[in-house]
Amino acid sequence: MPSKEDARLCAGVVREVARAKGIAEPFSIGRLTARVARLFNRGMRDRDSLLSEAMAVADMPVAYEEQGGALHALRNINPGTIDSSMEPENERGHQQQ
Repeated sequence: MPSKEDARLCAGVVREVARAKGIAEPFSIGRLTARVARLFNRGMRDRDSLLSEAMAVADMPVAYEEQGGALHALRNINPGTIDSSMEPENERGHQQQ
């Protein structure tokens, strides 16, 4: 488990790169966070080197294999499979007494 300082360092780098590159969608932020964490775990502990490497990584296109899991999961979502038992009683047409 990383220390609070390590987590703050990585979060700050992610925030700065996302602002600089105009990254706003959650999937891309998550992918950037994972990449920064990988860089950190590989030994890049200096803020400046981590930031410059994260900026370079943010410019690189993502390999299809890296996206594969998320894309596969999104393709298999069927909006008609929502279980109505998860809805509150009053939204299923039943009146609460």
